[in-house]
Amino acid sequence: MKINKTKSPSSSLRSPGFSGAGWRIHLAVAVVLLGLIALPFVPEMKFYYLQVIILIFWFAILGTAWGISGGYGGQHSVGNAAFVGLGAYSSTLLFVNYGISPWIGLFVGVALAAVFALVIGYPVFRFGLRGDYFTLASVAFGLVAFEIGQGAAWLTGGSQGVPISYVDDPLMFQFADRRWFYFIAMALWLITLFVSYRIRRSRFGFQILAVRDDEAAASRGGVSVLRTKLTAFVITAMLTAAAGTFYAQFFLFIDPGAVMHLSLSVQIIVIAALGGMGSFMGATLGALVLVPVSQVLASEFAGIPGLDLLLYGLILVLIMMYMPYGLLGTLRKKPKWRNIIGW
Repeated sequence: MKINKTKSPSSSLRSPGFSGAGWRIHLAVAVVLLGLIALPFVPEMKFYYLQVIILIFWFAILGTAWGISGGYGGQHSVGNAAFVGLGAYSSTLLFVNYGISPWIGLFVGVALAAVFALVIGYPVFRFGLRGDYFTLASVAFGLVAFEIGQGAAWLTGGSQGVPISYVDDPLMFQFADRRWFYFIAMALWLITLFVSYRIRRSRFGFQILAVRDDEAAASRGGVSVLRTKLTAFVITAMLTAAAGTFYAQFFLFIDPGAVMHLSLSVQIIVIAALGGMGSFMGATLGALVLVPVSQVLASEFAGIPGLDLLLYGLILVLIMMYMPYGLLGTLRKKPKWRNIIGW
């Protein structure tokens, strides 16, 4: 007797993904990655240009991490800079006060970010805050974290910040050859991309999308809305905290204004929205566009404070008006490109 096998809804909706994009695309990606690996070894390459690329990687990490909860899950947090600060301060204070390697501090910061995300996210999601109300709650969380960072000068250094002494020791996350930071940033970027892609292609990823699109229907279908939202939020917080640790060791100085300010949270959202929040590659494209532009604006209009925020706000408004799905969103209805961008 022939038995008909039924497919689960997620398997029937699942496209081949990036693996089915074709050998030309795979070859192009391999060439780009090899080019990125070889770039620091180009003769007479100025470190300034590598630093700009490092910042592109860094913002791509933050935007991609935000997209797991904000893009896939529709939980538009405007307080993620708090997790950047948590990762930066955790590793820095352990190193400065106790001599503990920032490599260990990185995992401490990631663990603390997970705990804080659980503590903050559980009551927010448990009592059904969503949409604009969740966004307002995240703004409040970000502002409170920033004010604590500013006020607790005995711990964070306040507006004076915390300088990090340089020791030429790779075990302490510091390198005489600054190109190592380029490769670490690139590795963190690739890890974050991989995590975002795998989540989007997994059963959990389809649950996140279902909760985003219709919580009531997802709940009736057996999806735990609370657990799904909370898990996505925790993953976002952990990846964001890891990026915070990298920032501290790269610049050897942190203060609340640099790693916890609301403007950083806004930058993260703009970068994710510009590229396309529905794709694991969206934030990378957004960072590739906005970071060089911001560097040029910072050098050309250094005497006009607040201009960068004005432009970021204008860009965000224009995106929402004319490209609500971002740059990559223009390709989401084409099957071949949909597989490539992972929409």
